[in-house]
Amino acid sequence: DDLRYLNEVIESGGNAREIDAALVPIAISADPAMIRPLLLMLNETSDDHGMWSLVHAAEQFDDGIYVDHFLSALDGMHITSPRWASILLMRLLNSDTGREEVVRRLRVASGEVRSIARSLCESINESDPRFLARTVPVMIATK
Repeated sequence: DDLRYLNEVIESGGNAREIDAALVPIAISADPAMIRPLLLMLNETSDDHGMWSLVHAAEQFDDGIYVDHFLSALDGMHITSPRWASILLMRLLNSDTGREEVVRRLRVASGEVRSIARSLCESINESDPRFLARTVPVMIATK
């Protein structure tokens, strides 16, 4: 199984080149079902360049598909990798279409996901107040 092998490479401390090689068959499959597992493999101790490869593979889908899977992974990501959860949300906030999809989908998301998104937005605002205009619509959608 390609996902299991990629996870083994990451957990064994694989470098970016090894992670990229293990990621090739997953990226080629272009299966949106891979987005959530890829995002849940993000961690704060592995090679950052390798982690960016996971991000780019997950982001290859259109915003609607990606945001659905991002939000479905958020409950795990905010625990195992809060830094990456915040980075990915900021990337979505920086895109008009990404931000619109987040707002639309948060309106119907579970209370837990809305709460996590609100907390991430609050943290983003504390670390960089320039994001306030981008986080306000998301925070309103989480009410």
